[in-house]
Amino acid sequence: MIRFAALCAVAFAALAVAVATGAVPGDASVSAAAVESAQASSTTTRVAQAVEALTQPVWVYLAGLAGVVLAHRAGRRRQALAALVAGATAAVASPVLKAALDRGRPALEAGLTTAGGGSFPSGHALASATVVLAAVLLLAPPERRGVVAVLGATELIVVSVDRIWLGAHWPTDVLGSWLLAGALVGAAAAWARRSQEQGHGGRPPWGAGLPHGR
Repeated sequence: MIRFAALCAVAFAALAVAVATGAVPGDASVSAAAVESAQASSTTTRVAQAVEALTQPVWVYLAGLAGVVLAHRAGRRRQALAALVAGATAAVASPVLKAALDRGRPALEAGLTTAGGGSFPSGHALASATVVLAAVLLLAPPERRGVVAVLGATELIVVSVDRIWLGAHWPTDVLGSWLLAGALVGAAAAWARRSQEQGHGGRPPWGAGLPHGR
């Protein structure tokens, strides 16, 4: 898991540099095609605007916090703490990175979204990716991970397409959010696993040292 986190971190850093220097081919053409399609389909665009409102980062993080509470009550305390730290870090990192890179949004003039501020990374996509990954890797009990993964992936894809469709974000804004979430949650999951292994490592097996009857 730590290798996954490191790979995501390196890829995110490389993408951030490319965004800062303007060396991102393909972003403009994909964004323009998406916005043109949105302008031609008012019904789909209204649905996308509803998705935008329902998946505001604050609501997504609150849903994740509910998952943290449930996992903690179920005895998955290390996992709950790791997920909480990953979510809090993502929530803080998003506005900091937006302000630092100050990337313009692709199509605010189209009037399809009211999003403002910097564009990289996407706050909506970062919140969803962080919560979904945390749910799958840390919070969900093993027997439910498959269902959680399918539902979470569906939500994440819908949100990611929505941000590009409305002209609120470039495709690389969304990709950067996925990579940052992978780095944060991957590192948190690695810590939780190592902490749990160390916690069990010092305990002798149940019944060790006791005389055995014949």
